[in-house]
Amino acid sequence: MPRKLGVVLHATRNGYIVVKPEDPEKLPQLGLPVYDKELKVKYGTILDVIGPVKNPLIVVKPASKEMLEKVKPGEELYYVPPRPPRRGRRRGRRPRGGGGRSRPRRGGRGGG
Repeated sequence: MPRKLGVVLHATRNGYIVVKPEDPEKLPQLGLPVYDKELKVKYGTILDVIGPVKNPLIVVKPASKEMLEKVKPGEELYYVPPRPPRRGRRRGRRPRGGGGRSRPRRGGRGGG
């Protein structure tokens, strides 16, 4: 399920793509791949978030020089959010401790 990253503002002289995010409150994590709307063309990966908190910008490192030349200002870019890790019971592990008689532990102060 792709989510809209935002709209391309421009390409920098250093070879990066600057994107204005769709929702400044919900920014994606760094390192995610960035695609076109159909998820067919990979433009690059999210490298950094810069600017003020209320009006951030996303820096995308292009996959290649051709991608940098291909991207146009005003173009919409998308990303696929990572799946959260599955939570479930681990198989093959026995519960630790618990049942049976209690045994005296070594190294105590003596007594009973």
